[in-house]
Amino acid sequence: MEATALAVVANEEALGLPSGPMSDSEKRDRHNSHLQLQALSQGVGAVLSHFYNYRLFRGDDGKQSWEDYVKHELPEWLNERPSVDTADMLRALHEAQKLIPTCSPSPRSLPSRVTQAKELFGLIPRRELRHDSGTGGRWLPAILDDPDAAQGIAKVWELACANAERNQRKNGPTAEDVRAAREELRPALEQQGLIRSAPASFQAATAARVEAAHQRTVNVTAVDPAEQERKAAAFRDTMANIRETKVERQASVEVQSVKDELSKAERERRHLLDEEVRHYNRCLHGASKAIHELLSYLESLSHIHGTQLLDEMRTVDVLGMITVSDDMDRFQVMATELAQAGRLARTSDPSTGMDATTINV
Repeated sequence: MEATALAVVANEEALGLPSGPMSDSEKRDRHNSHLQLQALSQGVGAVLSHFYNYRLFRGDDGKQSWEDYVKHELPEWLNERPSVDTADMLRALHEAQKLIPTCSPSPRSLPSRVTQAKELFGLIPRRELRHDSGTGGRWLPAILDDPDAAQGIAKVWELACANAERNQRKNGPTAEDVRAAREELRPALEQQGLIRSAPASFQAATAARVEAAHQRTVNVTAVDPAEQERKAAAFRDTMANIRETKVERQASVEVQSVKDELSKAERERRHLLDEEVRHYNRCLHGASKAIHELLSYLESLSHIHGTQLLDEMRTVDVLGMITVSDDMDRFQVMATELAQAGRLARTSDPSTGMDATTINV
């Protein structure tokens, strides 16, 4: 099996991890966890994460798979029939909430929706283990006690929160914010081995998760006059309080507006720096990728056909539009422009006050 980033391939026995038939203590743990799940005292995600990471799903004979457990046994305790994807996302949400504070002691917020967890799933560090007990496939228990391995998920979440704040989102990052931050940081994360490809179950779009909770029926009850009067009285009290605190609230707003004005220049400067860093990083990454691709192609051509084939290729004109007869001229232009870019990057000069695009026009 090919190893993937963020998955430490190991042997179950060597790590002392559970396998084979369940022991009496594991059965008790399993039963207690089921009771917690039934009472929802710890949250469904926390219990499912515990079940998965300690492999309590494998059953008395040690051969039941996670998928079979979710489909056949979990509904009996949860009084609901979630899909495997939903169960995976619920445990991933809990694991993301546990991991991010280990690298960000005071995070702006924590993931609170399974749609966010779906975009963060590939950043959760895991061990990769084979199912040698007859269940087949892989088992990927989360690593929740290694802050270094959790750096990737913390950085992606931090960038997503910053983007959401800049876009003035009141409810924190959307799933799209998290996905955009993850893809922007992907080159660096891949280089550091802090991200892996998500399994097919997470790549599939599951917009209708949990079937809208099986279309719960809303029972409309008769209106109680006393309850209606109580609500009306509460509303009148609220409006009276709003009128009484009007002057205080206006003064607070004025103070806040002054503070905002003072920090506006600093925020604008930081926003400019963030945008320029991201644009420069994209340019560097694109140039590096293109040069690497060109070099790899020429090396492959040299090994397979020999560079003498280039002489024949320069004489070919595909459809009267595509030719490489000027490849050496193009290399010269690229080398000149790359050298010029390097010289500019080494300088530290003040602005000339002119936009290069204006000069070109």
